[in-house]
Amino acid sequence: MRCLVLLCAETQKAWVFEEANGPLTLREDWPVTQQKDLKPGEVLVRIVYSGVCHTDVHVWLGDWPLDNKLPLVGGHEGTGYVAAIADNTSTQLKVGDAVGVKWLADSCLECTECRRGYESCCQKALNHGFSVDGSFQQWAVSYAKHLTPIPSALSLDFAAPICCAGVTVYKALKQIGGAPGESVVVTGAGELCYQTCCLHRTCRPS
Repeated sequence: MRCLVLLCAETQKAWVFEEANGPLTLREDWPVTQQKDLKPGEVLVRIVYSGVCHTDVHVWLGDWPLDNKLPLVGGHEGTGYVAAIADNTSTQLKVGDAVGVKWLADSCLECTECRRGYESCCQKALNHGFSVDGSFQQWAVSYAKHLTPIPSALSLDFAAPICCAGVTVYKALKQIGGAPGESVVVTGAGELCYQTCCLHRTCRPS
C-alpha cells in the first residue's frame, strides 16, 4: 500500500509568504502533492504537529545571505504520518509510520561532507522551510533518505521540537565525545540548553 485512503484533498491550509518580510497568509487553496506526482525518493507526510523556530523568523525576514524559495511554506519542526511514498523509492518506511520532518530535507549521502557526517554541508542539500516547503502546512513533501522514524513511545507533540533543537545539540554532544561521568559546560538558558542537559544526563549519566 503506497497511499492512505484518506488522501483525497487536492488543496490544504498552509502559512505562506511570497516576499521577504512580506505578509504571512493562511492559504486554504495550497495544492497537495498527489502520490502520482511524487518523484522517486519523495514521501508525502500528513503533518500533525509543527514547532516554530527562530530560524523560521530569519527566513521570513530575509536576513540571511542565501536566497530561499519563494513563495515559501516555512517550518522544520514537523511530526506526522507517512501518507504516500513515491514509486521506485527504496525505503523501510511504510504508509502510516510516524516520522519527523527536520531542517535537513535531503542530501546526496555520497559526497565527502555526507560521508564525514556533515550532510547539512552537502552542496546538494535541501532544507525544509528554506529551499523546499516545510511543516507549516497539512501535507508536506519530504525525502525518504532523511525522514526520521519516531518510536511509538514518544508522543508527536513532544517530538516536534526535537526535530530541530534536539538534533542540533545531539550532534554537538557527539562531536565533543566524552565518557559517562564527565561534566559539560552549556552556556545560555534557552531550549537548546535545556535539551542539551536532558540528552547529556540520558547519554552520559554521572
